[in-house]
Amino acid sequence: MAYPVRLRGKFRIRAAMPAKERAERPDFHALVAAGPVAAAAAVALTAVLPVLAERESWVPRLLALACAAALAGVHLTAFAHGGVRRPGLALVAQALLGYGPMVQLGALWSAAGGFLAGGLLLAVRPARAVPAAGLVCVGAGLLAAWAAGSVDAGLAGAVSAGIAALALSGVGAAVRLTAEREEERRELKRNAIAEERKRFSRDVHDLLGLSLSAITLKGELVDRLVIGQPDRAKEELAELLIMSRRALADVRTVAAGYRELSLDDECRAAAAVLSAAGTRVTVARSGTADLPPEVATALAAVLREGVTNVVRHSTASWCAFSVSKEDGTAWLEIVNDGAGGPADGGTASGSGLRNLVDRVESLGGTLAAESGADGTHRLLAAVPVGCGGVRRHRTADELSA
Repeated sequence: MAYPVRLRGKFRIRAAMPAKERAERPDFHALVAAGPVAAAAAVALTAVLPVLAERESWVPRLLALACAAALAGVHLTAFAHGGVRRPGLALVAQALLGYGPMVQLGALWSAAGGFLAGGLLLAVRPARAVPAAGLVCVGAGLLAAWAAGSVDAGLAGAVSAGIAALALSGVGAAVRLTAEREEERRELKRNAIAEERKRFSRDVHDLLGLSLSAITLKGELVDRLVIGQPDRAKEELAELLIMSRRALADVRTVAAGYRELSLDDECRAAAAVLSAAGTRVTVARSGTADLPPEVATALAAVLREGVTNVVRHSTASWCAFSVSKEDGTAWLEIVNDGAGGPADGGTASGSGLRNLVDRVESLGGTLAAESGADGTHRLLAAVPVGCGGVRRHRTADELSA
């Protein structure tokens, strides 16, 4: 079975638990099931052993054995699975089997009243269960005192029933709590697996989109140059090999769960891809040398996806992107004139920008994409740096400046 472990601060998924660990881990369900069985058997023996020791006739002995077995069976059926099944029927059966035999067995059977008291503690809300269970134990003591004609016998019967009730209810509550924690653990595991799948899908898309687009463009360029300009084709082929190695390295970072990106490298790679696509590029950077790694990685991912959309989904003739830091906020802006193409890379163009929104918002930032009336498309990301936070959004005039 698959299960999550922590590696480098993130959940990773293994196909199966190692054999050594599986062999050393006890059977959880067997341990949970054994507790209520042991408690019910102990209370049943507490009720039946005095009868076997004091009565010589087989009739009361068989009656005690049959009633004790029935009480244990009812308790295990109704309360031993972390929940309550048909509590009304179970409580009635426990009352009949716990108090009816006292007519024949007397004070020796008083401990059996603990089954009813324990059932009340498990089936009813504590505010009502505690006084009701107390009355049941007192009732068992009174019946024992009446049957034996002794106050001491009544006191012993009440105490025996109380101890039995606490044992049964305590084990039952522990089983219920354990079952709830087990369900929570399973839910956490399911969530961890879903989150890891989402992370892997997002990283594959974000990290490989630009690299594969660049490889495709370079391949098409080499195909055009190989006959007329073989020397130039050889140079482009060398760059294509470098890009392919970088794509392979990106795949390895995704598999390893290590996704820190260099903003400097991404700026250079984005400019190179746009140039290879025949798009005029303008790059501006200021104040980004000391960005935290998580902020730089988020902006680098936004830059990759934005440039990939320009190359794949627009008819842009020029593209300008800038990275800056001001007022405690890191900004990335990508503008191009290709919004009138087959797709403008907006929020409806696929899962890319949705992934980026998740990345940026996880750092407390914002991501916006818009198309202008003049045919331009603008992608803007703002991520707070340190404690600065995002002070304000740039206006349209500021973005155009």
